[in-house]
Amino acid sequence: MKKEEILEMSRKENKKRNLAEIEIEKQGIKYASMGVIILATIYFCLEIVITGKTNGGLYSVIALYCAMFFGYKGLKTKRKLPLICGIIWTLVTIVLIVQYVQTIFAGAI
Repeated sequence: MKKEEILEMSRKENKKRNLAEIEIEKQGIKYASMGVIILATIYFCLEIVITGKTNGGLYSVIALYCAMFFGYKGLKTKRKLPLICGIIWTLVTIVLIVQYVQTIFAGAI
């Protein structure tokens, strides 16, 4: 293969974006995700401290994010630890969703 052919294939793969831009987007996603997780955790803890109640719906969104992140990472890298973390987070997500739905039907929200 010639250098020009390789470059053309790379451009098609990356949709005419350069690698620096792709890496910047990846980093932005990581920081945004961490910010969302931290803020949601602060809200979750404040709600427990101030009202004595928990909002499983709020934290189920964060648990779902973690389940998808670790599950995807575990499947793609074929590593056991991220896959186990993904399964645990999936179970946590299910428990929180069930708790939240039960709370809604009980009329406690």
